[in-house]
Amino acid sequence: MRLFFRVEGNEHIGLGHLMRCFALSKAAQQAQIEVVFICNQISKRFLLSRHQWQGDIVVIDDSHWHKNVAADAITDRNQCDVEFIARCMSRAASEQSSNHQQILVLDGYQFDHSYQQALATAGICFAYLDDINPFAQENQKHLADIVINGAAAAQQLAYEKNAPNSRLCLGPQFLLLRPEFINLPVIPIADRHSLLLCFGGGDAQNHTLGMLAALSQLKFQYPVKVITGAAYKCQKQLIENIQKGWLNHDNVKQKISMPIHYMHDAQDMAEIMLHSRLSISAAGGTQFELMHCYTPSFLVVVADNQMPAAALSAQQGWCSMVDWRQQVDYIGLAKQVITNYDNTECLMVKQNKAYECIQNQAYSGADNVLNVFTDVLSLRA
Repeated sequence: MRLFFRVEGNEHIGLGHLMRCFALSKAAQQAQIEVVFICNQISKRFLLSRHQWQGDIVVIDDSHWHKNVAADAITDRNQCDVEFIARCMSRAASEQSSNHQQILVLDGYQFDHSYQQALATAGICFAYLDDINPFAQENQKHLADIVINGAAAAQQLAYEKNAPNSRLCLGPQFLLLRPEFINLPVIPIADRHSLLLCFGGGDAQNHTLGMLAALSQLKFQYPVKVITGAAYKCQKQLIENIQKGWLNHDNVKQKISMPIHYMHDAQDMAEIMLHSRLSISAAGGTQFELMHCYTPSFLVVVADNQMPAAALSAQQGWCSMVDWRQQVDYIGLAKQVITNYDNTECLMVKQNKAYECIQNQAYSGADNVLNVFTDVLSLRA
């Protein structure tokens, strides 16, 4: 088998789509499955920066994914994109002496129904990684051979109604986690001594700086580990602020009140999360990594696609959800953090809830997905 990934990541859409494809690619490579990423130059640089990166990358110009283009232009560009993918897959097949079955993994909301239609018309076997079943809102059917949503909330999104011909891989048994987040030890809250602040791979609104300013305004004094992702564009400003001891946010200077350990594009996140007493995190795929590290968290929702999984995570009891889609409230969240950080009993309850959620998940969702790929390809042979 050979896997092709069509996916992108940047400061605008973040790196979540790219990271879960990367997690699946790692499991594939461990199973001796060849991996090819089809992406733009920015995404290529990110992939090459990963520890122990392996695989092939084919660069494609994705400049046509800008907003405000005519509908007919989108259709034409979808077709050009799909033709490029088809050539890549055909070329790779012709270079192999043995018969390698191939499947494309598609991840991103720009790859809409018309894009899937073009893939299906081209006869390409493909899987679609999803979060919220947006096709249901548009009364459209999925055309993918396989639809994957590893969140527990996936069962509530009615895929069976608008993906009648797709193999459905729904729920935590298909959650795509990197190997380092599977079967981790439980480190007690009493042995954790820092707040983790991580607003995802891009943090386009620079919530990192705003949150640090709010914590300092309220005189938070415990150590804070600040992680920014590879697509974060305000690194220089943040470093200068930390070095000077003053945070300049919204033209207001605020003296830093706590020790800050800043890391950009950290790649040992499991170790960092395992030793964090409490976390403030963007409510993307990072939430599943935090849960598997048994780390109580505040999940900050900034986009509609984050809401279903974050809401269910909050219902599970191991975290709290903060909705910033309409209004951002740094001070309000900072007050909640300060109230919770010293409440060891409350944090222990949340940690136990995380343990309860994953005690029966000592498996690799990526391996389960790969098994489904094998089944589907065998039926098409």
